[in-house]
Amino acid sequence: MNPAPRPPGPGARSPESPPVRNAGSGNVERHRGFTLIELAITLLIIGLLASLAVYTYSKLANKARFTQAKTVLKHLQKTETVYFSENDRYTDNVALIDFDPVKYPYYEVSITLSDNATKYIGTATGVGAMKGDLWTITRDGEPEQDNTAKTLF
Repeated sequence: MNPAPRPPGPGARSPESPPVRNAGSGNVERHRGFTLIELAITLLIIGLLASLAVYTYSKLANKARFTQAKTVLKHLQKTETVYFSENDRYTDNVALIDFDPVKYPYYEVSITLSDNATKYIGTATGVGAMKGDLWTITRDGEPEQDNTAKTLF
């Protein structure tokens, strides 16, 4: 009497599996690895993620520089207010208001006076990486970005 065949245990080959042969005897041994398509898809995904990271970084860097423009103009507004309280007029000379534009490397600051120096417009113009960006502030306003500059960044 023949005993009933047992189900294959762990490590047993299924009848559909190709036989494993020793490479030294000239027989074929199956190597497992990545195909060229799998590697190409992986590189494509890594490339997409890297480009998203660079894009996001540049947007965040520009946002930080925008914050610098707002900061420089708010500082200008405060120093002009102090100067006005002491002299009853504003000035367009940044040295007189003890304003240090060197602390702000991405923006060049200028002041335009009007109405016998009782009003002013402070302007921060982008230089270097922020070339084309333009912000303004008045004596009682918030910094505002020029609408045409918004499209550049």
